[in-house]
Amino acid sequence: MSRKKTITATARILAPLFGLLLLMSGCDVGRDASPYAGEAPSTNETVAQTSDAADAINTGAFTTVYAYAAEDTDSSWDKNSATSVVFDGKTATISGSGAEFVDYTLTIKQPGTYALSGTLSNGQVFIDAGKDDIVRLVLNGVSLHNETGPAVYAAQSEKVILILEAGTDNRISDGGGYAEADDTDTPDAAVFAQDNLSITGNGALTVIGGHNHGVRAQDDLVITGGTLSVEAVGDALRGRDGVAIQSGSLTLKAEGDGIQSNNTEDDAKGFVTISGGTFTIEARNDGIQAQSALTVTGGEFHIKTGGGSANAPVREEDFRGGGFGGRGERGGNAPIQAETEEETVSMKALKAGKLLRIAGGEFYIDAEDDAVHANGDIDITSGVLSIQSGDDALHADAALNIEDGSIHIPVCYEGLEGLSVTITGGEIAVIASDDAINAAGGADNASQFGGPMGADSFATSGERFVRVSGGMLDLSAARDGIDSNGDIFLAGGVVKISGPSQGMEGAIDLDGNLLVTGGEMITAGSVINPSADSTQAVLLVSYSAQQAVGSVIAVKDANGNTLLEYTAKNAYTASGFSSPSLRVGETVALFIDGEKRTDIQLSGVITNVADDGGAYSGGFGGGRGNRGGGMPPG
Repeated sequence: MSRKKTITATARILAPLFGLLLLMSGCDVGRDASPYAGEAPSTNETVAQTSDAADAINTGAFTTVYAYAAEDTDSSWDKNSATSVVFDGKTATISGSGAEFVDYTLTIKQPGTYALSGTLSNGQVFIDAGKDDIVRLVLNGVSLHNETGPAVYAAQSEKVILILEAGTDNRISDGGGYAEADDTDTPDAAVFAQDNLSITGNGALTVIGGHNHGVRAQDDLVITGGTLSVEAVGDALRGRDGVAIQSGSLTLKAEGDGIQSNNTEDDAKGFVTISGGTFTIEARNDGIQAQSALTVTGGEFHIKTGGGSANAPVREEDFRGGGFGGRGERGGNAPIQAETEEETVSMKALKAGKLLRIAGGEFYIDAEDDAVHANGDIDITSGVLSIQSGDDALHADAALNIEDGSIHIPVCYEGLEGLSVTITGGEIAVIASDDAINAAGGADNASQFGGPMGADSFATSGERFVRVSGGMLDLSAARDGIDSNGDIFLAGGVVKISGPSQGMEGAIDLDGNLLVTGGEMITAGSVINPSADSTQAVLLVSYSAQQAVGSVIAVKDANGNTLLEYTAKNAYTASGFSSPSLRVGETVALFIDGEKRTDIQLSGVITNVADDGGAYSGGFGGGRGNRGGGMPPG
């Protein structure tokens, strides 16, 4: 269970400063406040600007690919050479060598294969083989229960392998009659291995962790097959050094975490890597948590954490300390909340302490807290994600990088948040009650693991930016469509935004400059600060009257060809446009719902107009001050 402390509003405001001081120790603090000076950086240069921040958080060699041993995937066994154990309530019949049954305990002292069947009503399978031995337990239609300790307990041995025999149903459970735990190594799971534990085969296993955890290994927990159902008072599956899952059908219900790896001593440990399987996870706390790296390359995931997004606390709107372009506690325009001191828990769906990578798989997430969260980088190169989140859908303390994939977020507080957000491809749709995309600053206390990597640690404004060079983005936000505490680079892709047209909120809002060098942009909402260094024409339009939700905005060329078109998802009084088809010196026409409003000559890289032929007002009812190119004086 990952616990944190919420703190007073004053402390929450100061918290990011401490994270900043720590982060700057590994950063070039002398860089310019803006990540470009007079010209647009290349993609490599932009990425390099976040490397210092990322390196300060993501130190070490992370385990992102797991090398499965041959025995991890081998479910075959020889009935003639295996030792057979048949339980009958409180007794057992043993055929073969290496094991003995005394006082309701089956003790295994030698390496080898042991086939278990029958019912042990209140006892234990105790594995006491040599520390370099491998013991294979074939679960061949067996039910094991222990009221006062683990039902399967491996005190030592290099590896224990549970083979789920095809066509059999098996059950392992423990009760609540344990002695009080005295340290973190105390056996506290229905299946507990002091070293490595593997589960394979084509049978079914139900595990009930009535005392604390369901299945726990102090080294690596490996699953390569079978139908596994685990219900636990604590975590369903826990591998201290690592969890690796190749295939299988897993149904996990936990009052703690669904899957957890919690080694804090080595970045090469504390990992979770999943390459396949189907997962149904319902967890009171986190769905899948890795202390260092969480890597998913395949599988289908249905994850619900906390009470789901509908159970998230309602945020009160209070923008104290904001001012024009000001930031609340979380770096966007989130409200500052005065909170009493209380203990809460982390309820994220996917969480990594350092690095989170998604390179495949299908995810259907309903999270009370963040859906996908890393205290370092998030890299998404493939996969399908359907997310409902009570907080951030995707949150990275360092860099959030999206290369490809399908990301659909119909419910969230903020959609994509990171120190930097870089999008080079993929299809992304976001509906957010705050910002859809946010290159942020400030602490998100709900991110805490506890200890030194608890709060989000954002760096200086030079590392905060949003860069879009590819992909299809459809964004709808109650606050800002895209918000950056630094700059925004539009270099490619298609960006459609429905956002406010207000003094402190907009379709695009930023503290630096908007540099447009490619791609398509069309907004129902205000756009500020386009840079004169942009190389692609930007058109800003204000409307003489508020335009309706569902109205169709279109820009056409002199021949009547539609260059840009968008159906607004909110009411708006301003729009922003850019496209390679918009050329300086040419004339285009603005249409709303098929009705021509005005002809517009693109007089320069930045063109400001009103739809009634009057002066551009920014859509703010008289202007909001000059914040850079394209903004009128107040």
